[in-house]
Amino acid sequence: MPTSWLRFAWDLAFLPDTPIVPPKSYILRSADKSDASMIQKVTASAFHMDSSPGDLPKRTVERMDACIDAALETDGESHCVVLQHGSRIIGCSALRTVEGAENHLLTGPCIVHEYRSRSFGTLLLQASLLTLRQAGLTQGFGVVRDKTTSARFVYPKFNGQASPWVPTTESPAPVAA
Repeated sequence: MPTSWLRFAWDLAFLPDTPIVPPKSYILRSADKSDASMIQKVTASAFHMDSSPGDLPKRTVERMDACIDAALETDGESHCVVLQHGSRIIGCSALRTVEGAENHLLTGPCIVHEYRSRSFGTLLLQASLLTLRQAGLTQGFGVVRDKTTSARFVYPKFNGQASPWVPTTESPAPVAA
């Protein structure tokens, strides 16, 4: 059975203006190149948790690694936000900050398994959308597989509006939260 996809859209003008304050002992920050290998591990871990065995082909992992590398470049078009607990990166979200992109949330909010169900996916989604707004975008888009936890509980937040989506590329990356 082919995978069904949804493309969520957010009007970035209507995001809450309240500052994002992570819980005590957690740090929300922009990533840099030195974080690349840890971000790739967090992303791969999150994707594997949301995929059945064999559902995550090697080329998807390679494409996600390339997206993360691009988000950590200093070209001004991409960014990556990380969530740390102490010195450990437990979540990340790689972004593309170009107006008109099909998908601005390159990885979507990714949280390692043992930190899920604590609203950290929502925290990273809000930080991601605010980063897009600060980059001058008026609308943000995120692609996610239908019927996933992200599609049902995370992406609808902040008035995310879903519509069916057919990939124009080979296959979009699965999104984890």
